[in-house]
Amino acid sequence: MSDQTRTVVNEFLKRVAAGDIPAVVALFAPDASWEVPGDPDIVPWVGRRTVDGIPAFFQTLSELTDRELFDIERIVVDGTTAVLIGRARLVVRATGKVIDTPFAIDIMVNPDGLISRSYMFEDSWDVAQAVRSGETATPELRRPGQGVRPGVGR
Repeated sequence: MSDQTRTVVNEFLKRVAAGDIPAVVALFAPDASWEVPGDPDIVPWVGRRTVDGIPAFFQTLSELTDRELFDIERIVVDGTTAVLIGRARLVVRATGKVIDTPFAIDIMVNPDGLISRSYMFEDSWDVAQAVRSGETATPELRRPGQGVRPGVGR
């Protein structure tokens, strides 16, 4: 199953990179879940979605941000699950602030070779701060215990 999972994940990344969103959606099972945790009242592209909502994620993200970097550093596959680890850097058009966040995407592939779950972990606090107008999310403004660890800069 690991080979099938790796093949599906690689195809997913290829289609995302090409911007072929209908082809991305075609890789998902009809009952699949897509989630990027966060407050959709602050960050419009986050939240839980069904397959029908996946195009809106990409459309909203592309309308509100300019992507500078989306780098996959590692893909770990174990049976039907893959975890993609990387870094993203985007500029929020409305605020001019930069989102620079490590991320992990947990993807599960069903026996039919379709994605049944996509769950993205990122620094949601930093993302929300970049979307909001006002203060920039610098390490000095972070609440203790959140975001970047002390001594780890951006």
